[in-house]
Amino acid sequence: MRARLHGTCWAAVLIAALLFAGGSRASVIRVGRDAPSPAAAVAAAREGDVVELPPGSWPGPLRIDKALTLRGVGGVLDGGGVGTVLTIDAPGVRVEGLHLANSGEDIGAPDACIFITQRSTGAEVRDSTMRRCAFGVWVHETRGVRILDNQIEGNSGLRVADRGNGIHLFDASELVVRGNRISGARDGIYVSATEDSLIEDNRTDGQRFGIHYMYSYRNTLRGNRSHDNVVGMALMESRHLVVEDNEALRNERNGILFRDVQFSRIHGNRLEGNGNGMFFFSSTENSIRDNRIADNDVGLKIWAGTRRNVVENNHIVGNRQQVFYVGAKDQTWGEAGRGNRWGDYVGWDQDGDGVGDRPYRVDSFKARLNYQYPATVLLLHSPALEILSHLSNHLPLLQTPTVVDVSPLLGEASP
Repeated sequence: MRARLHGTCWAAVLIAALLFAGGSRASVIRVGRDAPSPAAAVAAAREGDVVELPPGSWPGPLRIDKALTLRGVGGVLDGGGVGTVLTIDAPGVRVEGLHLANSGEDIGAPDACIFITQRSTGAEVRDSTMRRCAFGVWVHETRGVRILDNQIEGNSGLRVADRGNGIHLFDASELVVRGNRISGARDGIYVSATEDSLIEDNRTDGQRFGIHYMYSYRNTLRGNRSHDNVVGMALMESRHLVVEDNEALRNERNGILFRDVQFSRIHGNRLEGNGNGMFFFSSTENSIRDNRIADNDVGLKIWAGTRRNVVENNHIVGNRQQVFYVGAKDQTWGEAGRGNRWGDYVGWDQDGDGVGDRPYRVDSFKARLNYQYPATVLLLHSPALEILSHLSNHLPLLQTPTVVDVSPLLGEASP
């Protein structure tokens, strides 16, 4: 009898546990059916529940203060032109497939389509569309956030100075920003004081800077495409960056700008059709390899304080001016035995080792004259200019510091 009661008790406990587990399953709360508004649906939801926004325009602003999923199934969360449309203020929140629009226009507040607070560790925003917001997504002093596969359109009708950024990362860490399409903002992706993060496979166009780094360490910038901006990628005051396999095309001023960047790896990037392919300013101890720098107005612009970088195996071809250099003395590349491939190198390789037998020396006299007086391009091959260029190699008065590649590579291979 005791054994029978004991078995019955365990059965009751098991049934109760199953009933409890069934009762704790995530519920789906649909706005308009189960709650009259998005705010009412979030208030009624429990941790782990799903709030769905069906077709139609639904009023913001909305704050999520518990770990739940907000899923768009055709609906638009509309901020009505006031403040921030959606604030995420809890860890583990997930937003997916949502359309957001019409934040306020105060970029100092800041107003945004989505604002992710310090408490929101591990939040995720994916497959969502943001339009007519001051900022698209602002990630503030948190970690582990994922921003994936979103479409963000800034207020392109405003002056650039009056717009916010598409994705704004501030004092955050361990982020993943991947697969986003951003246009018409001030900067597509702005990265400030953010560490140990991955910015990958994003597309940015029609902005001031496609991607803009400031004071950020140990980040990876990979596989992004920035085109038709003022600057494709601006990397400033940062260290230990990995910048690889990106494309910067047809940007007005610079494909990639490095200012005060140190201990970084810039490999395998394609920089074509820009004002300057790369612009280095006061950047040291970087590795610059295997990049294709082609068909720019200036291939490489190298400014004061840039030294002790390893520059090798880059394919530098078809630029109106290959290099413009400003420095106190010559800068030498290729000292380890492998330099770069230059489209205008005139030389030979008698021993067949793939390295030219004479150095490639940038004609600094012509380059400087052409930079200061662009009209002299019409006289580029005139007898007078050719004589002056030849004399500059022998007369100290005409000599200016330049870039010398002592091991130029031959052959058609490109990185």
